[in-house]
Amino acid sequence: MDVTQYIHDIKAYRQQAEQFDDDSPGGLIRKIQLLTQAHTLMGRVSAYMDGQYKRIYASRKNTFAAVKAANTKDKITTAELAIMELREQEAEAYEKMQFWRNEFTSLTEHLHELRLRLRIDLNMGGGGT
Repeated sequence: MDVTQYIHDIKAYRQQAEQFDDDSPGGLIRKIQLLTQAHTLMGRVSAYMDGQYKRIYASRKNTFAAVKAANTKDKITTAELAIMELREQEAEAYEKMQFWRNEFTSLTEHLHELRLRLRIDLNMGGGGT
């Protein structure tokens, strides 16, 4: 999975979507299509970031356990020192994970609003019933 390419594509879809007018049903439909494509990729990026965080978390826990099991006088301090860098990596991964979760949720809500607006516009404009 090329996350960098996905992120680039997400930005491109969002920029394209911003060019369409919300006031015309055709523009709104195209905007929804583009944002839906971005949304799909956001879900993949979000899942990848979740996995990255979990892998770093597991690495930290495993390193801590391995160092703590070693025959040293101060096992806890030695183990804590061994995982300092992993804690930083874990914090960065957590931040990215939360960012993409929030982006995904935010776009989900925005798409729902756009679809509802389109449905209302079509019904009011004689496109419905």
